[in-house]
Amino acid sequence: MSQILALVFIAIVSITLVGDWFLKKASMSDNWVTSPYLLAGLFFYMVSGVGIVVAMRHMSLAEVGVWYAVLTILFMTGLGVFAFGETLTLREGVGIVLAFAALGCMARFA
Repeated sequence: MSQILALVFIAIVSITLVGDWFLKKASMSDNWVTSPYLLAGLFFYMVSGVGIVVAMRHMSLAEVGVWYAVLTILFMTGLGVFAFGETLTLREGVGIVLAFAALGCMARFA
């Protein structure tokens, strides 16, 4: 993956992460359906979707899927642990290691 595409992916996942933060805040509200956090989260997801379309113009769908999934897993794990005080379980740690293995397979066999 080129450096420019790597930066695009980091930007896309960062925007998604902001959306995830808003969606988590909405889920913590008593009336999440009318929460402004829900609308903000949906907006950031829409913006990240535009970035995914840009990435798809230069990469296969499989590559986009694996990179997006792995980076999102890492960023969301950090958000959960550092912003919301969630704990990382052994099962989740193994999942992260396997996500990196998927990246290795994609790079090796692509």
